[in-house]
Amino acid sequence: ESQLITGLTERELDVLKLIANGLSNTQIAAKLVISENTVKGHVSNILSKLHLADRTQVAVYAWQKGIVDRTSV
Repeated sequence: ESQLITGLTERELDVLKLIANGLSNTQIAAKLVISENTVKGHVSNILSKLHLADRTQVAVYAWQKGIVDRTSV
C-alpha cells in the first residue's frame, strides 16, 4: 500500500490531498498555480497509479490511508 503512495510524485500527492479536501480542478489549478489541463493530467496519473475509478475514490483512499485528516481541512 505505501508502495502505491511512493509511486506518486510530490505534485501528484499535492493534488491528491486537495482532491480529498474537496477542491475542484479549477480550485486546485489556482492554488498550485498550474493550468487546469495540468491538474487533469495529474488526476489521470493518480487514478491510473492507484487503480481507482474516479476522484471520489481518490478522496476516500486519501482519508483511509491517513494522507489527509480532518484537522488539515
